[in-house]
Amino acid sequence: MNTIDALNIFYREDVISDLLKSCFEDSPAFLKQFLAAGDVALNTHAGYTIMNRLELGKAIGTPDMVIVNGDQIIVIENKLGTGEGILQTIRYESNEAKEGLLKKVGMEAATFHYIFLTLDTTVMPSSSNFKHLYYSEFLTQDWILQDSTLHMIFKDFQEKLHAFYAPLRTPFETLATDYALDSTQKKICWQQLLFDQFNAHAPFTLDWGEVGGTGRNNFLFLITKSNWKATAPFDKAGLSKTFYVHIDTYINLLSSSNDSLNEIGVRFETNPYVPHAKIKNDPQYAKFIEHKQLFAERLYELVKESLPASKKRNTKLLSLSIPIDKSSLGKSIDDYTQKVLMLEKIIDAVIESMKEDNLL
Repeated sequence: MNTIDALNIFYREDVISDLLKSCFEDSPAFLKQFLAAGDVALNTHAGYTIMNRLELGKAIGTPDMVIVNGDQIIVIENKLGTGEGILQTIRYESNEAKEGLLKKVGMEAATFHYIFLTLDTTVMPSSSNFKHLYYSEFLTQDWILQDSTLHMIFKDFQEKLHAFYAPLRTPFETLATDYALDSTQKKICWQQLLFDQFNAHAPFTLDWGEVGGTGRNNFLFLITKSNWKATAPFDKAGLSKTFYVHIDTYINLLSSSNDSLNEIGVRFETNPYVPHAKIKNDPQYAKFIEHKQLFAERLYELVKESLPASKKRNTKLLSLSIPIDKSSLGKSIDDYTQKVLMLEKIIDAVIESMKEDNLL
């Protein structure tokens, strides 16, 4: 039996961090190879020390791994089944974090390097200074270990990695056949599939994320454009002139079926987005709501002619919803793509008309 399965530790970030620490300490060649993938050169003339879960205080947090090698410090954030905490990588590269690390390791100065290691290819670090590595890196070449037991455990881990990534190479076929996927695999398949539909469409800005709550866990895919957002934040331009429009759809990651693409939604929010509870006492809040309602009305008037099944919405965020053909995965994707491209032109027209009327 696979050791990782027997211990049920594949998604245990603390345990896998400890496994990697053991591999790095066992084999300098292993560590050198890993760091090279992250564009960091191991100083082979100096020793190295590895510390996992080095606490830097509540305001900064606890990096998963810190490696001290000569005059350089390498910070590694390890993510398996979760995404980054709020501005986590930003905090880890801050001056306060650097000072804390130097004090912890007894150094006056150092060159800092940062690596963001993830299993999930949809997760991105908030800091651009973190080099993004995927766990699939451990499947690309031979990894030399000296200890025989550690070698066996790492081979079992590679076996699990292969099983995780294999169905993700052909996302459409995997989703269409109701392949047994966990929620992370399902999320990656959908991200690849939806991203490929619009990646070549230059005007679009694509974003995605995971949202959850009691009894729900959804993958959210967002589409917007530069002209669908107010040029200045609302704290400068005022609520009466703010807008941020995007198209979204979501996938229920807890559904037993893989082909669970849900309806298209069009949302009108503040730029940047804040919950309504935080702005409802603003003197211009009523005007913002009025503009949101006008946007929904104008949008619906144009959409209903070509998409009669669409529905005008009047929630705090949602302006319009449009059903998607769910008869098959292929038809669902095609229908979704065509309707998004149709909506793009209509949203452009509505925003332009509201600007001409000096409403936005």
